[in-house]
Amino acid sequence: MKILDYLFELRRKILSNFLIIIVAAMVIAVLWQVITRIVLQAPAVWTEETSTYLLMWCGVIGAAYAYGEKAHVGMEYFARKLDHQKSIILDLIITILVAYFAFTILLRGGLNFVNNAFLNNQTTPTMNIPTGYLYLCLPISGIFILTFSLEFFIEDFKLLLELRENRT
Repeated sequence: MKILDYLFELRRKILSNFLIIIVAAMVIAVLWQVITRIVLQAPAVWTEETSTYLLMWCGVIGAAYAYGEKAHVGMEYFARKLDHQKSIILDLIITILVAYFAFTILLRGGLNFVNNAFLNNQTTPTMNIPTGYLYLCLPISGIFILTFSLEFFIEDFKLLLELRENRT
């Protein structure tokens, strides 16, 4: 389990550092847009499109990070009304539902979306970048959410087994 814990922690660090880079790049793009528009009086056309796509990546990948930090919207009101064992069972059910969403919508649907964008040779209007690369944030986020779901499922299942062992 130590190897798995190490991999889970490494995943968190990679994800958080990646988000820092995305936000820093977005700040630089927006700052450059302001400088070129106000100071140089010749706005750089690529900055608006770049910041838009970086914001998209930040939002989608950031959602995966938030889920991993358990900062997502939860059903705590209902969970507090349950005893500890039922609360863990509710967490397991929610984790399974989130994993199902991540697999069907983000991973499968996202890969389908990326594939269609490449097959149709769709490109961005200003920078002429294939949009398939831009939509890769969907399946990447899905993979991260699935690995977080696996981690949470293992943790909750262990807790449930420990509770059952303590009762007997």
